[in-house]
Amino acid sequence: MSTTATIAEFAEAAAIAGDCYYEHTVNRPAPLPALAGEADADVGIVGGGFAGLSAALELAERGYRVAVLEADRAVSAASGRNGGQVLPGFGGSTDTLIKQLGPDGAKQAWSLSIEGMRIVKDRAANLGVDCDYTQGWILLASRRGHVAELRDWHAELRDDYGYGEHLQWVDGSALGDWTSSKGYHAALVDHFAGHLNPLKLGLAMLAECQRRGVQIYEQSPVTEIVRGKQPALKTARGTLRCKQVVLASNVFVTGRNLPMDLRVMPVGNTIIATEPLASDVAARMLHKRYAACDTNFLLDYYRITPDNRMLWGGGSTYLKHDPGNRIQALYDKMVGLYPELDGVRVDYAWGGLIDVTMSRSPDFGRVDDNIYYLQGFSGHGVNATAIAGRLAAEAIAGNTARFDLMAKLQHRDFPRVAWMRRLGLSLGTLYYRARDHFA
Repeated sequence: MSTTATIAEFAEAAAIAGDCYYEHTVNRPAPLPALAGEADADVGIVGGGFAGLSAALELAERGYRVAVLEADRAVSAASGRNGGQVLPGFGGSTDTLIKQLGPDGAKQAWSLSIEGMRIVKDRAANLGVDCDYTQGWILLASRRGHVAELRDWHAELRDDYGYGEHLQWVDGSALGDWTSSKGYHAALVDHFAGHLNPLKLGLAMLAECQRRGVQIYEQSPVTEIVRGKQPALKTARGTLRCKQVVLASNVFVTGRNLPMDLRVMPVGNTIIATEPLASDVAARMLHKRYAACDTNFLLDYYRITPDNRMLWGGGSTYLKHDPGNRIQALYDKMVGLYPELDGVRVDYAWGGLIDVTMSRSPDFGRVDDNIYYLQGFSGHGVNATAIAGRLAAEAIAGNTARFDLMAKLQHRDFPRVAWMRRLGLSLGTLYYRARDHFA
């Protein structure tokens, strides 16, 4: 089948759903029942993705009775469909952390992001399921103008954040030892970061939650949140009464109507996975099978899967575009950087939404002292959701210091009117695309 024909086959289906590669690597358990009638718990969690399940695990380990309400299937949205890269930091720059938290607070926040990575690694190793965890990540300078900025970031992480032991600077002819592409100018190699199959990890977390007695209700979208001393979460068929609430529903905020809802914007993202490649071709493109992404603001990210497919993501968009065009654009970018993939068949293509804040830093906080929210992971959700769940559990258990540190990060609202939100972000996208191009 020709490449063009293959891409055309996915054009309609991949706008948001599509055929996700990860779903073909697992055997999902049978669907769990929806909430029906009255139920109660110490903590009610809205959202059965990484953030919600992470909080549920941490709370169950501390002895709380926990119930999770998931609108679809658990691990069905971004948590089970993302690029699978486990990276340091959060989505925003360290400048944002320093400006709002001060130098010491920024260092503490950075250390939390590293702790999030360790949580993910420990879960991948200890939950009894092979999540395809692979060590290593490469950040590649796409433009000559990005090299100096990448060097500065290397120096900052080494000198100010104590992360230098994990990093290796690469340029010149040595770059060819890490990637076969001729389209980059330097690289920062991170030997501590890595990548995995996010759906395998998420389903392992789900199974561990059930083993620890967490009640998971699928097909149970929350239609109303009753606030007060004894909050309640209402669905079409039932009510969950609890003492504390954790909102971890990403961009899906039906029934909330809470003040932080305008702080996140849904951003569309697309991923493709090729047919299996010859082992020598896969090994040549990315040394040691490290994951990779570029330094563009509107970046591309990619990695080689265990069965030798190139998994390539990017194409962030704030407007409705023809999904076939988005898939074709990803394919063209991939082939432009790795010509040896020209003509390779695309076997899977899918899309979805990620939640982004204006600063690309996470947004954690409270409403009424007993409703916690975790949102705004801005593309760094694998590690950020892991630490978010731990911080929420710590705070509910009475140790609020680390949660309160992250809650100090302030966020501007996006426009309330939908078309104004899309227009503003689209103009911003054009600006950053131009900046990337001329750097």
